[in-house]
Parts: sequence; C-alpha cells; structure tokens
Amino acid sequence: MTRTPGLIGVFGVTGFIGTALCRALAARGYDLRGVSRHISQDFRNAHAAPNVELVEASIQDPFAIAASLQGVDTVVQLISTSSPGLGNRFITSDIMDNVIPHVTAIEAALSIGVKRYIFVSSGGAVYGAGAPVPTPEHAATFPLSSHGITKLMIEKYLALYGAQDDLDYVVLRPSNPYGPGQTFRKGQGLIPAVLQRVTRGQAVQVFGDGSAERDYIFIDDVLDAIEAAILRPEARQQTFNIGSGRGMSVVALLDALQEAMGRPILREFVPVRKSDVPRSILDISKARTVMDWAPSVDLTDGVTRTLRAHGLVP
Repeated sequence: MTRTPGLIGVFGVTGFIGTALCRALAARGYDLRGVSRHISQDFRNAHAAPNVELVEASIQDPFAIAASLQGVDTVVQLISTSSPGLGNRFITSDIMDNVIPHVTAIEAALSIGVKRYIFVSSGGAVYGAGAPVPTPEHAATFPLSSHGITKLMIEKYLALYGAQDDLDYVVLRPSNPYGPGQTFRKGQGLIPAVLQRVTRGQAVQVFGDGSAERDYIFIDDVLDAIEAAILRPEARQQTFNIGSGRGMSVVALLDALQEAMGRPILREFVPVRKSDVPRSILDISKARTVMDWAPSVDLTDGVTRTLRAHGLVP
C-alpha cells in the first residue's frame, strides 16, 4: 500500500538534490511546486512542464513560505545555509539562519494542513566520532559540527511536533550524495571538489593522511529514497539512514578517480579539521525493511557516470 500524494513542495529546488528531484518527480508524473530564494530564467526554462510550478520564496521570510505552502500535500525540505565544510566558524548564523526559520516553516505547514513533512538531514554529521560503524539510526548523536547540531535540532523539533500535534514527518539522513550536476559549494562534497581542482590543474586538499572513511551515495539512489518517503505510509514519524552501507577512504577514492580519468590527481596534505569524524558509514537496514529501499548504483558505476557528465571520460 502506498500514499497518493497531492501537490509536492520541493523546498530548495535549485540545489543539487532539489534540481535532480524536480526533474525526476516531474518525469514520473507528480505535481510539483519548486521553491527557492532565487530561480533563474535558465532554471525555469530547463524545468518548464505542465506539472511543475516554480515559486521564489526565502525561508527567512515566514509570510512568503506560508504562501508557498498553500495547497501542498507533501513537503520535501532541502534548504540549508550551513555546511560541514565551513567548520564551526558561523555557529550563531547557523542557529539564526537555519533552526529558527525551519521551525517557523514547520509551524506554518502544521497550520496549513500539510499531510507529510520530509526533512533531509545528514547521516554524516549528526552521529559524531564515537558512533558504532556501521551506524544505525538509534546510535547516540554527538555532532562535532555546528551543521550537524542544526540538522539534529530540526529533527528534534519535528519529533516534538509529531508527539504534540501528530505531525506526519519523515527524516532522511543521507551520507555523502554525489553525481552529475553537483558543484563544489560551501566546502561540501569531496567528489565535486576533486573534479573542480582537476579541471583547474590544482592540487586536491587531503585532510590528515587521507585514511578517513566516508559512505558515498549516488544521487539517483537518494531520489528513490525520497520518493519512498513520500509514498510509504509506514515511514510515518520515522528516521532513516540513506547511504551505500560501505565506506571508502579519501585516498582510495582519489586513486579510483585517478584511474578512471587516466590522469594524475595532485594532492596537498593539510591538518585534520576538528569538526570531521574519522569514519562515517551508515547502517541502512531500516530503510531496506520499512521502505523497501536499497541503493542500486555502486561507486564504480556512479563515479563513471559523474565523470562522463563532466566530460572527463568518454
């Protein structure tokens, strides 16, 4: 049994995940309202379709967000101004720009009668250094970054509104999404950072000795997880890790990219950041069981498709 969603509001539609989600869900016949602070004419032209409405609204403007929620059945909330790559240099701004506006948006969604609220959190930032590996959703959460704390705070407020007001919410904790269309922004995303520096002839910064392990998930698998969260009634008021369930060190990933491209990747080793965890690999068994979701694109295939989209391999 699946839900039959009405209008789906994709908030943060011009970001990496939002852009891909808009394209995928529109192609699958869903009615969408894409919301972002600024939407270029090029974006509008690329996503023009009878079942897609694009609206400019900043999450800092509660009235604009409330207006954009009118008629929406399901929210997919992707907006974030913070990033683990920024470290802990903007803690106050993280609270002011992320937590407070997000809670205001949740309250607006409740008052308007949104049926399901899906929040895309972070599987790589909320658990912290002491978590078991692979990390299940019930593991203790001790974020080392302000980014992780803000994500976790929004999760906690969703749980509060779930208990207090019976809000139907779903939290997704993706690991490290990558794929075609991703750009290196706010110090986030190793693979786009590598591709940017390779095309510029620059060395890639490697923190520490490069042994830190991460769980990489291809964008198409993230989109399938979001669709499952939209459709599955049993996902109600639950939290799910979304990853590959496998880890790869930074050095091993650079070696794989280097081999795939057939060109050397220059490396500059720099000190480890205090906000980074040494290993982050997610246990995805809950998503398999409850949402019948599993990743289908392995890292080799995903990297090849990403490199091809950037014109770096034939």
